[in-house]
Amino acid sequence: MNHDSLFWKVVNGQLPMPKAATLLGWKFIEYDHANRAAHIEFEATTSLTNPMGNIQGGMLSAMLDDCMGPAIYAKLAPNQIAVTVESKTCFVSPAVPGKILGTGRIDHLKGAICFTSGQLTDEAGKVLATATATFRIGNLRWRGLAVPNVIARNLLKREISKQMK
Repeated sequence: MNHDSLFWKVVNGQLPMPKAATLLGWKFIEYDHANRAAHIEFEATTSLTNPMGNIQGGMLSAMLDDCMGPAIYAKLAPNQIAVTVESKTCFVSPAVPGKILGTGRIDHLKGAICFTSGQLTDEAGKVLATATATFRIGNLRWRGLAVPNVIARNLLKREISKQMK
């Protein structure tokens, strides 16, 4: 685990939260090293609801992605990225506005391919949705060239700061 990476700088408040994470009400709770799992909490607002008043399914899929991705990003170097190659979500129970608890875990990692799973529950522990996803891990590249760690940290910090303005 590299606490100098972009992920940990966002978690520690050294970099601004991505706008999508803010929209979802994303809050990092903890990383479980033994289980390679990220625990996340979402504060789902009514702005995420469908006409029936439930959290829209695409928003739940985004929450699951924002659980599984951090399970990987918590362990990456500053010059590495993980991109979602494939994702499948199963909707189990309707989700309503309020606190939603999420877990994302690394199930298998082989080379540059990482298989993950995720789950969302309400505060009572009722399963709302589950997902599996495949991620490809690679080096951050700019104009076809690999970006060294120190440059990656500065580039990412600058880009995120621009986006948050």
